[in-house]
Amino acid sequence: MPSVLNVDTLTDAAGTGPVTLTKQSAAKAWGHFEGSDATLDDSFNCSSLTDNGTGDFNPQFSSNMVNAHFAAAADADYNINQTSNARAAGQATGTVRIATADTGSLSDENDTSFSCHGDLA
Repeated sequence: MPSVLNVDTLTDAAGTGPVTLTKQSAAKAWGHFEGSDATLDDSFNCSSLTDNGTGDFNPQFSSNMVNAHFAAAADADYNINQTSNARAAGQATGTVRIATADTGSLSDENDTSFSCHGDLA
């Protein structure tokens, strides 16, 4: 017989923190933003986005990663007339640096998304 579990919030046994995911590789942080206004359109485990200058952004994690050795990836809008790209670099436990460019030059690209996989602190 199938079961249905409907909950609003999952916490640890003490009721003070998040549950530990086991045997899963869910993203621990992700987000989407437009480089033109440097505002997170949607995100998970991100409290804000810092605009460091043209094509240079830092999302701030709500809950830190356990160390700076997590996997991070980023992507930016691409259409037939341009070669936009994004890359994740400069990781720290509370953030990751996202650089966006068009044809090799830093630029504020739209439809930028990123994800981070690793363990939370």
